[in-house]
Amino acid sequence: MSVLMYKYQALDASGNTTSGTLRASTEQEAYRKINASGLTPVSLDVVRGASAGFSLQRISKQDIVNFTRELAVLVEARIPLDRGLLSIAEHETNRPLAAMIREVATQIESGVPITHALAKYEDVFGDVYISTMRAAEKSGNLQAVTQHLAEMLEKQMETRQQVVRAMTYPVIVLCMIAAALSVIIGFVVPKFARTFSASGGKLPLATRVVQGLGENVNQYWWAYAGVAASAIVGWILAWRHPKGRLVLENFLTRVPYIGRVLVAHTAARFARVMGIGLASGLDVIDSMQVAGQATGRPVFAQDCSNMTMRLRSGERLADVLAVTRYLPPFARRMIGAGKDSKEVSRACDIVARHYDREAGNLTKNINTIVEPIMTVGLAVIVLVVALAVFLPMWQMARIKR
Repeated sequence: MSVLMYKYQALDASGNTTSGTLRASTEQEAYRKINASGLTPVSLDVVRGASAGFSLQRISKQDIVNFTRELAVLVEARIPLDRGLLSIAEHETNRPLAAMIREVATQIESGVPITHALAKYEDVFGDVYISTMRAAEKSGNLQAVTQHLAEMLEKQMETRQQVVRAMTYPVIVLCMIAAALSVIIGFVVPKFARTFSASGGKLPLATRVVQGLGENVNQYWWAYAGVAASAIVGWILAWRHPKGRLVLENFLTRVPYIGRVLVAHTAARFARVMGIGLASGLDVIDSMQVAGQATGRPVFAQDCSNMTMRLRSGERLADVLAVTRYLPPFARRMIGAGKDSKEVSRACDIVARHYDREAGNLTKNINTIVEPIMTVGLAVIVLVVALAVFLPMWQMARIKR
């Protein structure tokens, strides 16, 4: 095992910060050496070492889900967080995740609140996660909130996996169809048409259209490839740009079925995060603001900002919720009927569970919508290609008679 050089920061017995470097084979050994010297480690980073260079391991969304679930168990079991997190880190095989958990544990051990320790990794957890944990810590409701966060993250992962599974089959079929059509239109039909033309016959319209399309693709394939690549890159850039994202989201919400899926997912996530915020001690305005950002939908986040401004001006929650089209009528009625934070929180939980089920059903049934469309489209394409091939053959058979 190679020896690595670690740079550390630690607290001495007087609470003063000290720093230095040491050699150790593993991070655990480095932490033991720091503790053995009478210091409390705060941070530890590898500064030199053969095996500390490039690592393929990254902290994934699933890692955060697992960590949150384990954190909820620690809080529920009333195990000291520093000891519990160190135990989790020792058994963690993902080195970046283990290092993050270990550093969070050492900061908690040195007296730093858990939200301050997690805030250093806001790019990993997200601002909504940190804000919710901070509100839970202030209200003393850490146990319930960590459980809610774990459930919410698991729901998000499950939804993402459902979408991937639902779209895998249509994407594979479309790729196979595109490959087959490229061969038929680009090579088979043009050669067949030239052979028929050489015999002196006049090509039918369907054959001439397919032949012209194939020759055009063969001659200007680079232009078609450029247009396709530009469309993909343009969509990605527009999605990443705030104004482009607003335009694309407004478009997608008006597309049949896709709009229903987006609205259901948005309503479920908004209600769940708002309920968590209220349960963790945030007021309705702050909870709505955080929940709007958590949906990942800029259009709806903008609506939430407008709604919070109207709430601050004294308007009723039920009237304010009526301005957004991202929330279905059932969600608006349920959330708007709450008289206080507890009732609104319970209503949010009901709405979240309802639209989680609806979003899951809609996502699972994507194939039932996509497959008939693909079948009709494929039938039309096969008919055109078949006519382009068989019409000249029938014409030749009549000429021979």
